[in-house]
Amino acid sequence: MGYHDLRFDQGEGLNRQGLADRIVKGEVFVFRNALQHFGLYDLWRDAALRGIAKSVGQAAADRAMSDGFHRIHEWVAAGDIPKMTDAVYAEIEPTAQAFLDRFMSGAFPGVTTFYYERTPNVRFHIPYDIAQAHKKAFNDFAKGHGQGKIAAHGPHRDSWLDCPSNGLNLWFAMGRIGPGNGMTIFPDDYGGEFRFKRSGDIADAQKLHRTWTFDLEPGDVLMFHTDHVHGSILNRTDETRFAISCRLAVERPVFPQLHFHDYVHSGWNRSSVLRPLAGVPAKLQMSFLRSLAVRTRNKVMPSLALGDPEAGPAEAIGRRTDRGFEVALADVPVGAVRGVSAALCVARLDETRVVALTRRCPHAGGDLANGWVDGDSVVCPWHNLPYDAETGASPCKSLPKLKRVACAIEGDLIVIEPGRVLNAEDDSETAEFLAAADARPAAAPSPAG
Repeated sequence: MGYHDLRFDQGEGLNRQGLADRIVKGEVFVFRNALQHFGLYDLWRDAALRGIAKSVGQAAADRAMSDGFHRIHEWVAAGDIPKMTDAVYAEIEPTAQAFLDRFMSGAFPGVTTFYYERTPNVRFHIPYDIAQAHKKAFNDFAKGHGQGKIAAHGPHRDSWLDCPSNGLNLWFAMGRIGPGNGMTIFPDDYGGEFRFKRSGDIADAQKLHRTWTFDLEPGDVLMFHTDHVHGSILNRTDETRFAISCRLAVERPVFPQLHFHDYVHSGWNRSSVLRPLAGVPAKLQMSFLRSLAVRTRNKVMPSLALGDPEAGPAEAIGRRTDRGFEVALADVPVGAVRGVSAALCVARLDETRVVALTRRCPHAGGDLANGWVDGDSVVCPWHNLPYDAETGASPCKSLPKLKRVACAIEGDLIVIEPGRVLNAEDDSETAEFLAAADARPAAAPSPAG
């Protein structure tokens, strides 16, 4: 398994025979400038501009055309992003077959038919500091469209979300996208076993490893297996991320969980006779009948619906002392973060520096003890959000800082003093924090959202 760039100016990189099989086996590809090469970028750009014009006005569409989609939050009010995204959905869906036919024939030689999710996923992520004031409207939008469209999605596999386990995820950059506002893939967690919630997000108390992030220009395509653990970066930049993604399967899709999304047989959809039945071939399997039965039961008898898995035990290393906590230095390797209490984690920045910080991310309750160190930052694994280890601040100014407490290396021990808060700003909050910091966790708490 690895990550590869495909470029038209590199002949060897253009050998795409067997590409679909390599992706399903875990390899990740970025196909640079693919949409322009196949003459497809303008098709979806123009469809998006029509949706923008119809929903928020021609002036906004003109600015998007002239200045770029990455600046759209500068002239479209945050509260209008849901209706704008809906309008772009309406323009994109009718083009999906023609778009994917041309893309697949060019990018995947020999693939003539495939099953694709009828509705592509339109993703506008404006800067979090602007979006957070409209959290309810954005959450309401997610109820109809699923997570990850206009707000960050936690780590998940698509097969946990009514999607096939043998699929390709094609993620088309419509605007420029950087490591601070794109998406992440967890390569070292490919094939690992995880508990997950009904929402499809990974359950709490699951250790994750470092992510891959991607610099993408308009027209670049990120391609990966739907069963890679992946998720959104909480947009910490001053630019909007605009991407459109499609899930498809070269063979008949396999649904290990529920089977809800409508997958269209591309060959049948090309036929004027068979087009009305193009969604049938993917449903001719027991997973569809099983899913239908489960959904019917849950609707008629909601008390029988399965809940989220029980929270697993939260990590708590070291021992309680009169001073606070003592942790063996060897138990915290360089670059690692470990939990020491219900509210505290300890991170080792390098051979000589350690810090103890609030354990739960204030954005959505992610457990930083399951994250990692990146330079002088501690990274929340749920949405790849870094916190400065010295100040406790993240790049998102609307989020509170993590509290930092006294922590030092003494011989072969790390000594943590939760009673000595180094960056206190509010005495009442500090008192509440200290009570939680002393508690040893019995089980992982429910995340905030």
